[in-house]
Amino acid sequence: MNHIRNGRIFAACHPQDTARIRIVQYEEGDIRALVADAATGARQRLILVSSLHPTVVTGTGNRRKSGYAPEGPAIASATPLAPPPLQKPAAETTDWFDGMPGRRFRVAMPPRLLLLNSNQRLHHHRRADITKVLRRAAWTASRRIPHLERAHIIGVLHPEDRQRRDPANWYPSFKACVDGLVDQGVLDDDDHTHVVGPDMRMGHVVEGARIVLHIRDLTPEDIAADLRK
Repeated sequence: MNHIRNGRIFAACHPQDTARIRIVQYEEGDIRALVADAATGARQRLILVSSLHPTVVTGTGNRRKSGYAPEGPAIASATPLAPPPLQKPAAETTDWFDGMPGRRFRVAMPPRLLLLNSNQRLHHHRRADITKVLRRAAWTASRRIPHLERAHIIGVLHPEDRQRRDPANWYPSFKACVDGLVDQGVLDDDDHTHVVGPDMRMGHVVEGARIVLHIRDLTPEDIAADLRK
């Protein structure tokens, strides 16, 4: 579905519905896309891609009464509207496993996801919703990571500004993302026999903020040595 692209804005097809959403995360083949309110970035949720139509009209020329279609000229025609350019996050400048052996992998969450902070006082339903989105985002982002028997994980918080922060406060977000790795089958579990960490660090500034998991594959020798401690 090449009309669904990250960053693209869709508007409700029904003429009396003014809802507008932005695609936060979607990969070809997914049955759901992560979306948020276009104006505020709030209310992140997953919706079926079957409700994201390429045009506001059907093949017979009738206006659709449900779902969403790309905003702008694409609503009136079958020509897809090019998405607005998005600023790319800055390149990684830190080798978080400098001098350590083992294969390394990087799992980056999309910017602008709502993150969980241990200082927040959220209703448990709201916390569960945010956790679900983070977990799904990690599941999607880790598709190409092979199965690992055991891993050392460093979780890096990339803030949206240079204010001082304690990255450990974002542990609930990192925990949700590690659970997403387990959902994907990268790890069998996230207990101490499978995961060292996540160790939390501060990264460079990224527009919209994001978190990134840096993963180091631990060898059988690493595992045996660590379990003997």
